[in-house]
Amino acid sequence: MAESPFGVRLWRLLSQRRPTFDTSIEQMRAVLARDADVSGRELAAVIRDGVVPGPDLVRKLAPVLGIHTADLFVIAGLPVPGDLASAWPMAPWDVGTVLRHVIRMTTDERRQLQALIGSLPTPPGTEPAPSYDDYPDTPAALLLRLLRNRNIRASTARLLKEVGDGPYVSEATIFGLGRGRVVITPQYVTAFAHLLGYLPSDMVALTGIGPVVEDARVHPASSEIAALAWQARRLSTEQLDTVIAAAQSIRQT
Repeated sequence: MAESPFGVRLWRLLSQRRPTFDTSIEQMRAVLARDADVSGRELAAVIRDGVVPGPDLVRKLAPVLGIHTADLFVIAGLPVPGDLASAWPMAPWDVGTVLRHVIRMTTDERRQLQALIGSLPTPPGTEPAPSYDDYPDTPAALLLRLLRNRNIRASTARLLKEVGDGPYVSEATIFGLGRGRVVITPQYVTAFAHLLGYLPSDMVALTGIGPVVEDARVHPASSEIAALAWQARRLSTEQLDTVIAAAQSIRQT
């Protein structure tokens, strides 16, 4: 039986978050089990032995770890349940289309758009998003799947550059990351962290690719941009049409 990637990812995350150098992973694991109200034995089996976590365990761990529950399913290598899944796959627009307008907005303009998105009814849950990729289980594939969990396609080279100071590359290069044809570097990981709304140190831990690029020229509103992307991830095609039209109008006024 293949081991789950979740154990190693969670181990690295707990290691990175240790409050002191002397704090052991076993202590971190015990605190996590207590705070999440889960079995210490079950959690140890996942971290130490690579046992595939159950959906209930993932749902309980997510809020304690401070990670979106839907994202933690992706990090655990599990299908995202229908009640949490993004609207992906979608055409012709995706949330990345919205962000291309948002990165040029002022603070007040972003707030207007956020208010509009917040006023739209949440579409009902869908079936779990199908796994259309055949990517190997790599750090780069994890990053692209987290993008998809925001209904953002892999064609994000410009967004990565402008939000997180990613490398100046083509869209085809970003697709190549998932298939292992392009080497994932710390610059990519740091840029993805800012676009996805993660602390770069946490993303380095989850992927195992670092260190953090401390001097990255990050968009001053990167956190707000990432939050807006998450807010819009379940919008329907018709709702995205409305939001994109509003974004265009807001920027022209």
